[in-house]
Amino acid sequence: MIYNSIADIYAANDDVRRRLVERAEGLSETQLGYRAQEGAWSAAEIVEHLSIIERSLTRVIQMLLHKAESAGVEAGTSPPMQPFSLDEFAEQARTQKFVAPEEVRPRGDAALPDVLVKLSESRAALRALQPRLETTDGTLAQYPHPIFGPLNLYQWLAFIGLHEARHLRQLESVLAGMPAHSA
Repeated sequence: MIYNSIADIYAANDDVRRRLVERAEGLSETQLGYRAQEGAWSAAEIVEHLSIIERSLTRVIQMLLHKAESAGVEAGTSPPMQPFSLDEFAEQARTQKFVAPEEVRPRGDAALPDVLVKLSESRAALRALQPRLETTDGTLAQYPHPIFGPLNLYQWLAFIGLHEARHLRQLESVLAGMPAHSA
């Protein structure tokens, strides 16, 4: 996917979020708790992880936004965002298994309605940054991703949707592997 603007990034992120919430809302307690194998995350834990990650990444984006705004470029005079893609990262992520750092691992005790509220709140906080992001040169601030290396502000914003799409596929895989008598 090519991102041409901040609005494109938000639209892509919101599309993934809509699909995730629609899928999660209809799950039974049995489906939410099902684990494909010992040690694997359940559907509920996948969604909980995403709520933790978005709050964390929103803080990263706020930090990068402050850094970019402090770089001395007058608000509204920054060059337009150049089109970019995270397809290379998405492809790399398809073939790798990652271990989430302890601080973003789900505890497994959160109720789905509470997690969905947290997802909504974190998205609202991220959405509130959009006007500032649209007038800031996001290439002026970078922060290292533990796997992909330094990402700029725009890439971090798009990474939220990329990460969520990966876990939506994981959620679908967990549910597809669930024995029919368990559903």
